[in-house]
Amino acid sequence: MSPFVRGFATTAMLVTIFACGMWRHPVSGPPATESAGVEAAGSCGSPVVPPDAQFPPGFDYPQTSTAVHAQWSTNGGGHRARLHAYCLFAGLNVTALPLNIPTWRTWKTSSQAFATQYNPWIPSDKDGAPIPGAQASQPMTINESRSRASGRFGDIRNKGPIYGVNDRILSKPEYQDCIVPIPDLPSGTPPLFKLKDGQVFQSNGDIMIATVSYNTPALTNILTNTLYRADMLDKQLPAAEAPPNTLRTPMPAGSIVLKAMFWPVAGGSPSLTALPIWDWDRNRPGSASDNQYAGYEMQEFWKRAVAISSAPVERKNSTAAVAFLFGVRDKEGKPLPKNLYAAPIVGLDRFYSLSSAKIKSLSLSNCDRAILDASAYWLYNREFRDGDSLALIAMHIMTKEQPSWTFQSAWWHPDAQSCPKGNNNRFCRWGPDSVRTGDVTWKNYMMVTTYGANQQQGQTNYSAPLNTTGPVWPVIYNPYIELAATHPITTNCMNCHARAAWPPDDPDHKPDRGRASAYLQTDSPHPNPLETFTTSTGPFKGLLMLDNMWAVSDRAGYPVPEEQPAH
Repeated sequence: MSPFVRGFATTAMLVTIFACGMWRHPVSGPPATESAGVEAAGSCGSPVVPPDAQFPPGFDYPQTSTAVHAQWSTNGGGHRARLHAYCLFAGLNVTALPLNIPTWRTWKTSSQAFATQYNPWIPSDKDGAPIPGAQASQPMTINESRSRASGRFGDIRNKGPIYGVNDRILSKPEYQDCIVPIPDLPSGTPPLFKLKDGQVFQSNGDIMIATVSYNTPALTNILTNTLYRADMLDKQLPAAEAPPNTLRTPMPAGSIVLKAMFWPVAGGSPSLTALPIWDWDRNRPGSASDNQYAGYEMQEFWKRAVAISSAPVERKNSTAAVAFLFGVRDKEGKPLPKNLYAAPIVGLDRFYSLSSAKIKSLSLSNCDRAILDASAYWLYNREFRDGDSLALIAMHIMTKEQPSWTFQSAWWHPDAQSCPKGNNNRFCRWGPDSVRTGDVTWKNYMMVTTYGANQQQGQTNYSAPLNTTGPVWPVIYNPYIELAATHPITTNCMNCHARAAWPPDDPDHKPDRGRASAYLQTDSPHPNPLETFTTSTGPFKGLLMLDNMWAVSDRAGYPVPEEQPAH
């Protein structure tokens, strides 16, 4: 066991002892020993939570694979899956003591799971010949490596705006080790820079501040089985033309992996912060927003916004003029104008959020602080200050409660709380009537789920791109996460994650051993972004399938030189 893993094993044990059993006491609800399957309609069940899950009792977790797969996924149990998803989301955001931060925020992040991701890659090609100037792994800002293949359906990557870090950040001595040049800029664009990950936050390369978090079962599997080391993954590769291999140590039952997105909220001046809002039914597959970049910078698709107030909102139905988008360039390298909205004012109390005091308690690194400052400059044109906050606007949740994963994703929406009648209410319905802590903040978030059930023609989320040859999964995406990551609207979480494989598709910077994973493969057959498929043949030959864990493909690095194995 490497010194890093030995040291982390002790830390993980302490984290588990610290996190388990340390939530605020619930104010109501059934006892934690209540068995699954007897809960009333509209309530979260209370199965027994494993000690290492780092998850509070009374929030419907964990369910059996029989319930999730056989009952919900194959018997039209979409409403029950949505209830489960909302219970998970509410449970993850239960406050954990003594730091008074959300439960999931006590978990470890990608920076702890993949500590080698910035090490130089071994400079050899598929034949063992030297590659001059092999570079360190870069942060995944816009899915640069996994989506460059095109194939018969066209390039799935829709180029988005360019976020160059503000000059004031570049000039600070304490941030110098955090700065990375942005490669392949359009001709005539001045040199621009992005940021490396911090210990708490990951660099998303735009306004959103990302955190990828792993509970103990997930993290322990990554570390003890060296899934963070590129050289160890290389040893599991099949022959170049052989069917794909699967991980010798797939992620264990009980694993939970999250991707959370925060939005800075100004406290002081400016006193209001713009948050653009996505209207799903205005932007259906095949509409003007499909098959092009449709991230939140595109006001032509994000027609409305809210103005978030960090102070209590005194008058109902009040509006204000707000603007955002400072120092951002379009895909051609030309400066983008600010986006202006006349927006209703909403209080920060309608979001899960972290105050600046709680953020400081997280032991930020210099790179974490640089990420906060960069995001604030792009959003409201100044650094992140005391009194500012972070509002949770989106969260992917993957749980291994069946042989494969469950996928659910929540995002904030001003209409979710009232859940008005109409098509859009399908994303805010079927949550619990209440949760045992009395929390209602989760009701301000929309929710989508996909557990493996095929979508039938005529359903609201049905879409079949041209040349679809078989069944499809539904159109399922989080507008803040996927659209800002250059995905098209016609995408599905399972369809993407099922393709996660080693090695990454980045031949310019990383040795690919003559083969590489990609979200949309060029080889035949190559399923489109909604088609159901198996990974046993076709475009996955020669690859190591990673049990839906794109993070392993994106972030695994080589060990430091003194730990490198002999070749």
